[in-house]
Amino acid sequence: MMELRHLTMVNWHLFDVADIDVRGHVGVLGENRSGKSTILDMAQVVLTGGSRRFLRLNAVAGDSGKSRSGSKRSVVDYCLGTLGEDQRRRDEARTYIALGFEDTEGARSPVTIGMALEARKSDSRETVLALFVAVGTVLSSKDFIEQRGKSQFPAQWEDVRARIVAAVGEGNFVNHRDRASDYVREYMRHLLPHSSFGEQNASALQKSIVNAMTLDHNQTATQFVRNYILEDSPIGIKELRESIQTYRNISETIRKMRLRLEALRALRGVLAALEEALETKFREEWVAKRATWLAARATNLDFKTKRRTEMARRDAAAKELEFIDDDVKAIDKEIERLTAAIAEHDAKTGRKSLQQTADVAGQAAHRASADFKARMENIRRLEPLRAMCADGFEDFVPALERLLTATAGADIGGVSDEVTAAEKSFAASGGQMAAEDRRSASKDHRGAFRPPRQARRGARTDPTARRRRGARLSRRRH
Repeated sequence: MMELRHLTMVNWHLFDVADIDVRGHVGVLGENRSGKSTILDMAQVVLTGGSRRFLRLNAVAGDSGKSRSGSKRSVVDYCLGTLGEDQRRRDEARTYIALGFEDTEGARSPVTIGMALEARKSDSRETVLALFVAVGTVLSSKDFIEQRGKSQFPAQWEDVRARIVAAVGEGNFVNHRDRASDYVREYMRHLLPHSSFGEQNASALQKSIVNAMTLDHNQTATQFVRNYILEDSPIGIKELRESIQTYRNISETIRKMRLRLEALRALRGVLAALEEALETKFREEWVAKRATWLAARATNLDFKTKRRTEMARRDAAAKELEFIDDDVKAIDKEIERLTAAIAEHDAKTGRKSLQQTADVAGQAAHRASADFKARMENIRRLEPLRAMCADGFEDFVPALERLLTATAGADIGGVSDEVTAAEKSFAASGGQMAAEDRRSASKDHRGAFRPPRQARRGARTDPTARRRRGARLSRRRH
């Protein structure tokens, strides 16, 4: 059986730091204001988890434990050490209260249950930092305080929690700070392992603990069970009548609901047929859409394949283009280098001036070639004069023959001395003939010699005369 063995209080009413060992049956004796109710109320608060629903602190003697308003003392007052209307031992406090239990048979591990609280005079309610259950050790005040020189102060809750976890292990430490009922059920699981620790049993235990600490001995067993064990549940006639009427209303509602249920069942049959028809229709539409989707999917896969192929080609072309760009850049650099080298070489050798001279010489050669071609063309135009061998052209025609023969295969790149000699001979012959023509023209002008009209007409018609006259005219033109 688990038995209470140790009480620990830090900043609880008149006790700054206190450890009380207990064994077996214990009585709390002392004068008024010596702290008897303080110890009992500490146990009441720890065992109920500080639930305001059950607490009856500092119950006044003689009220038979019935009055919850006999004392105005609260958990905040205990934390701050309130003595009177404006008398407090502390303006703010961090409070630790705990109960340690051990198994009298040594079969189970010791258990410590307790609370960590904070209170301020400006707040009407305390702040619950922890409702903890530690299995494996009985905690004392040294686990809740820190030493500063010769003074002792309540430690921070996180530090205290770390100490407890280090002592018992993470799996043996539970903190239900948000719900007192869960905390009570948790310690019931360890202190009363053979009892049910459901929500209802936890509430009954809390009520029983408070009633036991404020017990009135002048009661029957029935009164004791009703007042201290069972929940208050008085029956009122008005509420009973309302319950009967509610039952009748519920019965009528059930009847109507059954009628509606039958109608709904018939409607469900119609809806089932409609559902089947719609299911068939939707299935057919789904099959058609599925076929369309499969076709689109196949087309999409084909497009993706083509796209991957084209992208591969594009990437290959891009890589090839990169190589070409690199080659072009290298060529451009080489061209720039060669251009700079050529410019440097031209500056050293005077190539630019030589190029200009070559351009001038080329232009002169082009003009000379054009003049030579015109000269040869003019010589070829003298070809018809070969036929004029009378009327004084006999000496002229051989020179012409020689000139035409010499220039037949002449080229500007290889003009022979024979061509030059033939030209000079032809020019000399032409000069003599021109002089003779001038003398003849002078005689005709003076009338020294003028052939008769008939002779002139005959000269016009004579072929030999025509050839001579044509040669004469040609010489004049040239």
